[in-house]
This record gives sequence, structure tokens and C-alpha cells, in this order.
Amino acid sequence: MGTPLCILLVDDSRFFLELEKQFLRNTPAAILTASSGEEAIAVAREHCPSLIFMDIDMPGMNGLSCCRAFKSEQKLQVIPIVLIGDQASATNEQDARAAGGDGYLSKPLGRRGFLTAGHRFLVSIDRRESRQAYQGPVGFTCRGRRLQGHCIDVSSGGMFLVCQSAWQKDENLLLNFSLPDEQQTRIEIHGRIAWANTQNESIKENYPPGFGVEFVNIPDPVGVALRRCFGT
Repeated sequence: MGTPLCILLVDDSRFFLELEKQFLRNTPAAILTASSGEEAIAVAREHCPSLIFMDIDMPGMNGLSCCRAFKSEQKLQVIPIVLIGDQASATNEQDARAAGGDGYLSKPLGRRGFLTAGHRFLVSIDRRESRQAYQGPVGFTCRGRRLQGHCIDVSSGGMFLVCQSAWQKDENLLLNFSLPDEQQTRIEIHGRIAWANTQNESIKENYPPGFGVEFVNIPDPVGVALRRCFGT
């Protein structure tokens, strides 16, 4: 068995810590918390989290200073840190990047944006609604080639596409498939490969070779059809 995943949440506000824990409730990871920059460093040294969400505006050692401390320590510098600012604050994404932050969010926080930011660094973060098991053929175009695969689950935000071809993460696809509704509505939609299972490396061991696809640039009529079929 591999090392259990853990995510560290850092904020001096108990409200935001509880909110972020709720966002991560479906993610298969241990959730650790710290209420200050100093405590965050101590917790990270002991537990080596896979990802950190850190508030910037904390008393004492603020998030920017704490992030710089992480990035200057060899054991800790590899941990991705998503810094969280406030729209009312003068601190912005440029400041976060200058401090070594790997990602940036601003309050007020929304579940989808929070989980999408984390998913960039930790693919096991559950950022979408539950997918519906569905076996169906999918035509797709990638690198100018027209290919055929089939999905085994799908939601209003994406699908898992079974395919033996070795495509790469972040490659763009154009997908054509029928929804599992009464009309078998045919849709065309753009997608991005968010993660891949291969013969040599399985991100999700219970899935066959293929890739998880996130739908992008969804036209309004297609979005309505997806939500009607799978819910929001």
C-alpha cells in the first residue's frame, strides 16, 4: 500500500477551516489543519502533506512569509501550496506567485473553484458531482486524428474514456457522443485530459487504461442538456 494522502488547511479562521473541510469531504485523503504559519510548518514537517491550502492574511507569520519559508526548506519545498487571499486585500496573485505559491484563490471561496485549484496538483481530489455509470461509444478527435473509444461513466462535468492510445495530460479533445436520456441526445463538446491510466501507471486502480476528461467551453444548450441528464 502507498503512503496515505493528506491535505493541510491553514487559516486562523475556524469558519474557513470547516468550510474547506466540507469542500473536501468526498476526497480520499486525511485532512490536517493549522491556525498559523508557524503551526503549518510544524505539521508539514511531521506529516509531509501532498497539498496545502493556505490563507494569506494571518496574524504573526502571514501566508506569504510562511510560503517563502516552505520553499526555502528542502524537505518542504516540493509541496504544492495554494495561497488564498481576500478580494478586499491589496495582496494579489502576483504577490502570491512572487512568494513561491503554486496556485492562488481569493475569498469568498466557492466549492468548484476551490477543488479545481487543488485538482491541478492532486488528481484524487473529488471536484465534481458523482458520475453515473454509462457504457456508450464516444468518437473523439485528438491531434487531428479521428478515433473511437467508449465511456464507462459520465457526469455534467466530464467522463472516463476507455482508450488504449497513449495521450498526454492537458491534451485537447473534441468529443461526440449520445446522452443516456430518452431522446439519446447527440452532443459535440470540447474536453481536456485531466488524468490518465496507462498499463504502467494507474491513478485509479479500478479503472482500465484510458483517461479522465474534463468538459471545457461548454455551450449553453449543451450545458442545459448535460445538467438535465446528470443533475448539477
